[in-house]
Amino acid sequence: MVHIHVKNIDVKIPIYDANAQRLIRLPTFGLARVGSRSISHAGSAVVIHALNDVSLDLNEGDRVCLIGHNGAGKTTLLRVLAGIYPPSAGTIQVTGKVIALLGNSIALNSDATGYENIRLLAELYNWPKKNLPDYIKDIEEFTELGEYLSLPARVYSAGMHARLCFSIATMRSPDILLMDEGIGNIDAQFQEKAHKRVDQFVSQAKIMLLASHSVELCRAMCNKALLLSNGRQIYFGDMDEAFKRYAYGTS
Repeated sequence: MVHIHVKNIDVKIPIYDANAQRLIRLPTFGLARVGSRSISHAGSAVVIHALNDVSLDLNEGDRVCLIGHNGAGKTTLLRVLAGIYPPSAGTIQVTGKVIALLGNSIALNSDATGYENIRLLAELYNWPKKNLPDYIKDIEEFTELGEYLSLPARVYSAGMHARLCFSIATMRSPDILLMDEGIGNIDAQFQEKAHKRVDQFVSQAKIMLLASHSVELCRAMCNKALLLSNGRQIYFGDMDEAFKRYAYGTS
């Protein structure tokens, strides 16, 4: 059974650079914030407190809209569920195949060709080897990149890079779909194809989490909402209540 269980997770992201050192030396550092997130320091690093004590239980049929102001922790939570960020505390149990459409969540090897990147990522994602020729053919047709698939990824434009990454990410249907509101740098000519595939993914996914600022989009695609603020979970449940609290800034 497809399931997500998140219990009391924290995410703290340390930053080690010259700007962090200058920030630590400020006399008002203890009161500092980055956007809406609190920050502290541990030794020589500035630590961003991206999520604080978040808990969720999601089952098949749950389609959750993540709402909150910029910096509230929406994308961070999606990245934790995708396995991109490890939690600093708490536990996560995810049962089911996860697909994350989070902008540049797939990294291409810039020195490898498009075809080589497909094969590398196919191995990383454990695609069945017997189906690889069919997957490659589908990616060729879907991306319309032609001879560019035989060239190193470093010569790709941002749009071409996004086409290939999106095509690879959406090659196999998910049990759990994690998605940002936008589709990144995909060019206008490709948007219609991309949106059709996203619609197909949404209909097939057993659990979906969508980070969005759009009330209309959330109502069209989701049946629950999670309100985050300053990395903290404010409310989870009915969408009307979540958006009411979001609009009035109440907890």
